[in-house]
Amino acid sequence: MQASLSIDVINNMQNYLTHVNLKKTTLTFIASRIPEDQITNLRQAFAKFDKNGDGKLSHQEIRDGLKTSGIGENFSDEETDKLIKVMDTNMNGFVDYTEFIAACMQSYTYLNESHLKNAFSYFDKDGSGTISKEELANAMGSEDFTLSED
Repeated sequence: MQASLSIDVINNMQNYLTHVNLKKTTLTFIASRIPEDQITNLRQAFAKFDKNGDGKLSHQEIRDGLKTSGIGENFSDEETDKLIKVMDTNMNGFVDYTEFIAACMQSYTYLNESHLKNAFSYFDKDGSGTISKEELANAMGSEDFTLSED
């Protein structure tokens, strides 16, 4: 029996396209540390896309997953390409599990106060209660995210 793909997953993917890098980085951080029991539906959605079971989504797996979900018509080829590029924050050519979770999380999951405090602490390395430009640049350029200087 295949798990159905929630329309919320697709809607969250579409919304993710408009997020700025700081929000994407923060969501990726939260996604990498969120307990699995809070994202069961997203884990099932990822498995549905990941046809070869290698733990990462190729461009073709995403295209096929969107088409077979029955709601893929919401994405043009251009939007699908943009989605893949935006989701692949570490630029390895695939959408990894954490990247997928970050893109598809619902706001009630990531807006949990403890998740936000942990994310803020990740950026605020010196514990000053503010995030300096240098701290932000260091966090966003780390191996976890490999974002450009821009």
